[in-house]
Amino acid sequence: MSKRKHHDGYSERLSVGFTPEQMRRVEELLRVRARQGEMQHKTDLIRDALNLYLSHQDDIPGTRAAITRKLEGRLDAVEEQLQRQNELLEKLIAFFRRKKEA
Repeated sequence: MSKRKHHDGYSERLSVGFTPEQMRRVEELLRVRARQGEMQHKTDLIRDALNLYLSHQDDIPGTRAAITRKLEGRLDAVEEQLQRQNELLEKLIAFFRRKKEA
């Protein structure tokens, strides 16, 4: 087994167990990517998968999912306010039409 250079920024270590099926799928993905000319190490693939998973968690501040959820909430509030203003405008238009007709 060849030794890899220590990557800057990776100072934390974690040992994780995998089922044989999970490992088979990881190795198959690495083989497919290698055939496409994209060489990747298992640890890099697993880091990418973890980063993708974390970016989709909407309960972690700063992730895309959390920002999307916050923006959707704000958009809903703006839409509700716009609807109320539209209803008020329609009432005002109806009021002035009645007044003009009278």
